[in-house]
Order: sequence, then structure tokens, then C-alpha cells
Amino acid sequence: MQTHPPQPRRVQLDPNIAKAVATRLARGMHPSLIATQLSGLGTPDLIQAYVDKALSDPFFVGAMSIADDLRKRDWVLECQRRAWNQQDDPRSVARRDKLAADTFKAEFACNQRPAVISGLVDDWPALSLWNPDYLEQKIGADTLVEAQKGRSRVANYERAKERLRSTIPFSELAAALRSEEASNDIYVTANNGSANRQAFDPIWSDFHEVEGYTRDAPGNDGFLWIGPKGTVTPFHHDLTNNFLIQVKGRKRVHMIPNWEEARMRTRGKIFSDWSLEDVLKAGPKGPQVMETEIGPGDALFIPVGWWHHIVALDESYSVLFTNFTWPNNFTNAYLPG
Repeated sequence: MQTHPPQPRRVQLDPNIAKAVATRLARGMHPSLIATQLSGLGTPDLIQAYVDKALSDPFFVGAMSIADDLRKRDWVLECQRRAWNQQDDPRSVARRDKLAADTFKAEFACNQRPAVISGLVDDWPALSLWNPDYLEQKIGADTLVEAQKGRSRVANYERAKERLRSTIPFSELAAALRSEEASNDIYVTANNGSANRQAFDPIWSDFHEVEGYTRDAPGNDGFLWIGPKGTVTPFHHDLTNNFLIQVKGRKRVHMIPNWEEARMRTRGKIFSDWSLEDVLKAGPKGPQVMETEIGPGDALFIPVGWWHHIVALDESYSVLFTNFTWPNNFTNAYLPG
């Protein structure tokens, strides 16, 4: 009797199983482990059939070469992580006082290291003037401003910032600032900057460029962050280097280096599914976390691509600059696609 070799099992493609299998293969996972992980979706034979189908698809095989490139890139980033951890205190954020701009650029900006610099804006009138009464008098109680409102009722409020844009009288924001109760419901952020520039013009002379660090750049001369105690900015990274000047109040900042990308559970290009609580509990299995606190007059340098989570410990006013005297355009290389 003539015998025939066993034929590969034919499967009617389930897109969910196909995606789960392809993702794990691209990550270099062995088929037996894939079958174990996906046992709830099918038998080992069924999962193996999906594996065989993927590995025989020339489109998938071509895409796997990119996966190999990414694994090499992850290795390079892991080398950076291990080298960083050879420092005496790899989890601390450096602090300097009245640091000259050229020294800052060489030591921190060019090396993509975060730092808190004090003594750069001691002459800003905002440091002594800004409070709810002063701002309400200068801006006007009835002046309409844009804010993120309703954040406490939306789980992913930062990702939903476009639909949380609200126009309110400044008096409503001032009332939130005066409240002793912590709240994350209302917050004026950089995302509201262009809408608020005219309304906030009366207080713009209360601060100025940081000599040697930032330059005159019409349309990019600072972004205000104003909110009550308890406002939270969840883990995300920006597409520029940022210089965050704290005017009043304190903020606690947790930062994660950009080489931790593979561990960051990225969502929507720049956001992360990690909560602060979970990332602190993760220990060595999670991304490396650094912590610092900034207060009035402190300037925090956040390197491009560094993840950060920020909580206002008090009624808080901050000015964010991206207009450094050196190039700071990293956005175009990433956003397409």
C-alpha cells in the first residue's frame, strides 16, 4: 500500500489567534511556549498549525527580519541600562546650583541625563507674585480660559485630553487653586497653551527666558501648567527635551530612562499602561525608576524620550520651555506612521 506523508493541518484563520501567534513569534518565542501561553485559545496542534502557516508566509518571513533588527536594538539599549547601573547611585537625579549653560549642555543635555538646576530664575517676579488672588486680578475673574476638565471621571484622562478641553471662567480655576482638597479634576496644561496665550498675556512679563539656556522664539516662549494640589500627569514621554521650571508649590517626579522602551508597555506612541503603583511594585522585573522632587525656582531637565510621571504635592504653577539655544527638533523623525 502506498503511503503519503502527513499533510499540514488546514485551519480556518481566526484573526485573534493569528495575531497572538505572530506577535510571539516576532518576539523570538519558541512554538512550544506559544502553545502553552495560548492554551486557552486552542489545542497545541491548532496553535502549531498557526505557527506553520505564519512561517510559510513570505510576508511574515520578510517582517521577521525587522524583528531581528529590533532585537539587536533592544540589546544595545540593554547595554546602556547595565552601564548606567554601574554608577554609585543610578536611581538619583543630579542636582546643581547656578550651573553655566555651556556646562549644562556638555554634562546633561548632550549626554541625555536628567538634572535639577536651581538658582537660574531667582529674579523672576512670578516666584513671589503668583497666587490665585494675583492671577485672578491680573487675568480677570470672568476671562475665559481653556483647561482639561473632568479628568477625575475618565480613567485614561491624559489620552482623552482632546475631548476634555473645556472653556471656563478663570474664577473657576482660581477656586480650585484655593481649595485645600487634593483634586485631579481640572488642570491647565501645555496642551491648552495656544488657546490661552492671549488670556495669560498680562502675566507673561512675570517670567522670562533662562539666560544661555533658552532663546527668544515667538510662538514658543513657554507653556504654563497651573493646577491644584493633587493633579497627576501619568507616565508618558515627550518628543523634545523639556525644561520644567517650578514657580510655586512642589511636584514629585518619577522618571524612567528612554532605554527602558521594551519594558514600558507603550500605548498610543507616547503613553504607557504602567501605573505608578504597579511600576514601583515590579522591582527588577520592571523598568528602572528614578525619583526627585522640585520646588519653587527649580528647573528640571527631562531628556527627550524619557518617561515621566508627575504629581503636584501643593497648589502648583510651572513654566515649561522647549526653546533651547541648541537644536531640539526630534519630532519629525518619529511621528510619521
